Amino acid sequence: MAVNERQRQKQLQDKKKKRKLVAKGTATSLAAGRKALQYCKFAMFECLVPEQLFETGLGTVIWVRRMPDGMMAITAFVVDVFCLGVKDALFNVANERTYENMIRPGLTEVPDGQSFRTLEPACARKLIQGAVAYAEGLGFAPHRDYENAKGIFGAVDSLACTEEFTYGREGRPCYMRGPNESDSRVRQILAQLQTKCGEGGFDYLVGPGDGTLE
Repeated sequence: MAVNERQRQKQLQDKKKKRKLVAKGTATSLAAGRKALQYCKFAMFECLVPEQLFETGLGTVIWVRRMPDGMMAITAFVVDVFCLGVKDALFNVANERTYENMIRPGLTEVPDGQSFRTLEPACARKLIQGAVAYAEGLGFAPHRDYENAKGIFGAVDSLACTEEFTYGREGRPCYMRGPNESDSRVRQILAQLQTKCGEGGFDYLVGPGDGTLE
């Protein structure tokens, strides 16, 4: 069933811009061979999550550890809590000034005046892993960089979180097309949802108008 919510497309485009900002603003990138697991022993600095993540369906969960020398191990998970789980995962290392002045402002600049809130690390891990599990139940694997990025969790125990998270939209999956998803990829996703959920068992938004592909 199509969902006519055009504003979500703008949000997806804004997320794409944020990912580019992180790539440009951080001194050391994932491509340089950094492994998040190497930094999981350092002290937690902050975990941030969009206040309206479970209303908009898509947002960036930020997880940062601080090293004794002031360098920051920064992980950002682009999470689709309505359907696809972790759509992107970024891990970088930067100095504190770069993080405070460039990276965090870029990641937390969201449309419609939304704000971020601090989340306990146990709950951040629970939220992210829950989104991954929900998507996997529908037949969708997390982004390929998630395997590396999740190493930042370290020994943080998600079972210590008492907060509950409900995935999907109004009790069922809702797929929202991202700016980098081709028509063929969209058809693959819709076919998988059709197989898993059956006719009318899920919602979707794939076009700027009525939710249909040309």
